[in-house]
Amino acid sequence: MEAIKFENFSCYYKHKKDFIKALDGVNLSVHNGELLVVVGESGSGKSTLLKCVLGQCSYVDGQLFVYGQPIEQLNVRTKNFAYVHQNITLYPHITVYENIAFPLRVMGTSQKETDARVSEVASKMGIDWLLTRKPRQLSVGQCQRVALARAVIKHPQLILFDEPFANIDPLKSGELRQLVRQIHKDYNPTILFVTHNLQEAFALGDRIVVLEQGKVSEAGTPKQLLQNPQSELLKGYINETNSADETNDIG
Repeated sequence: MEAIKFENFSCYYKHKKDFIKALDGVNLSVHNGELLVVVGESGSGKSTLLKCVLGQCSYVDGQLFVYGQPIEQLNVRTKNFAYVHQNITLYPHITVYENIAFPLRVMGTSQKETDARVSEVASKMGIDWLLTRKPRQLSVGQCQRVALARAVIKHPQLILFDEPFANIDPLKSGELRQLVRQIHKDYNPTILFVTHNLQEAFALGDRIVVLEQGKVSEAGTPKQLLQNPQSELLKGYINETNSADETNDIG
């Protein structure tokens, strides 16, 4: 079964008396257990794609299935999904421990199991020494690690990432990408990750989908796309990368 399947799917936003098309006839499958990266420039429809999976879009055409269920019949709140956004939303008045443990508290998990899970995931995220601190005492990168820990604490079936590292410096974002890969290896969720950063897309994705003006312009493994790029976005990126490599060789 496909984890997510878009069939000739379009999405519109109402603007005054008109409708603006954000997604245009998208056909896309996300395989169960896959780490799929959707890459595109600002306004290409990346975030809208995630909002549709979360059932947050009102004006749509076509079909969208999440684990075999039509999105209009799916109660996302009852599903074991997680969502990580670039604008980190930690609870400022409670500790890192309680922020991570919050989903388990909602589920009524025992204190013993909660302690064990928080300890495990905090260690994996490299933040076990921060558990008694509050978010105001953390750096941006540390806050994002806490957000990652909270996202995986209940072993979600599906994790949606909406440009989570866009506001973090390149060195720290590289470390966080490695954590996403580790999460995928350790917990085997389906991951749908959207970004505007092509370097990030190639570092992360099992497959990459290029979205341009609301349409899928190409899709494939990183190797396939590098060998035979079709979109202007990808051709430009490869040319820039090759030019930079040549300059470094000369230097």
